[in-house]
Amino acid sequence: FEHLNREFARAKRHQSPLTFVMLDIDHFKSVNDTHGHPTGDRVLKNLSRLLQQRLRQTDVIGRYGGEEFAVILIGADTKNALKLMNDIREQFSQLRQQSDVEEFHVTLSCGLAEITSYDSPKILNDAADKALYQAKRSGRNRVVMAGHES
Repeated sequence: FEHLNREFARAKRHQSPLTFVMLDIDHFKSVNDTHGHPTGDRVLKNLSRLLQQRLRQTDVIGRYGGEEFAVILIGADTKNALKLMNDIREQFSQLRQQSDVEEFHVTLSCGLAEITSYDSPKILNDAADKALYQAKRSGRNRVVMAGHES
């Protein structure tokens, strides 16, 4: 949240794009229940590694809690953020996850909010979170931009 507050203020001051992303691994509880918590931990690490590989060093990645991550895409407008997060979503769904007995695949859902529509970091965060839940309600394994939930 400190990063979001700082980057939000900077982007507003310089009138530069910024997109906040909330992402969540779909059906993560069933991964833990079916394959065990050590496998669930590996899935989390795989997602973290993918985010680190695909995002720029200037972007901010944080674990939000449980299987949720937050990403601050500094300088990314709606079009670029949607493309990037859809690419990451697609790539993650194709990763082979490994348990002690089998390989399986996992998907993720994303909610995005672009700074131009919001007056505070909290409202930006809430909008991305609302978009994430819309992505989950509408079938998971998708990216939803705040303000385009329907």
